[in-house]
Amino acid sequence: MTDADAVPEQAPLDIFLPSPPPDAEAQESFLDEAAALALDGQPITVYLQDEDAWAFEECEPVRSLLESAGDGVLPVTLLGLDIVVSSVYPTSAQMQRFAAEGGAPRERRSAAASACGPVGEGAAPMPRKAGGFAAQLMGAAPAPNLPAGGPDIGRRRNLMGGDTGEGLP
Repeated sequence: MTDADAVPEQAPLDIFLPSPPPDAEAQESFLDEAAALALDGQPITVYLQDEDAWAFEECEPVRSLLESAGDGVLPVTLLGLDIVVSSVYPTSAQMQRFAAEGGAPRERRSAAASACGPVGEGAAPMPRKAGGFAAQLMGAAPAPNLPAGGPDIGRRRNLMGGDTGEGLP
């Protein structure tokens, strides 16, 4: 068997369920699907609120979510320490996708780095030049498609610009 034929390692899922469930039939159906996936080799651990209270206390993401949002947020599905589903039972397809994607090697990036646009080899550099009215305040020439002097503020007074009038109208 070559590396290309190897089955990627699946990441374990931890699923925290309410006890008693608001919809016993839906929870029973979910448990049947989870058991079938577990029998096929997918790593799934299910915790019930009344039987496994210790797990609800020891798992910081679940404990914090329950403290802030209450029991209505259950069920909660975790992939590692990341909450991937809350308030609904995950489908079989979701559980398979989470386990497959979570086990795949990937570069960890912070949310701030992800929000800053594309990175990596071949990515265009981010512009480092101020534009618009802020640039005009810093002494740059006005852009040809923007009005000079900033936005029209009507009869309002510009308190940031040192307005020394007789007070606000």
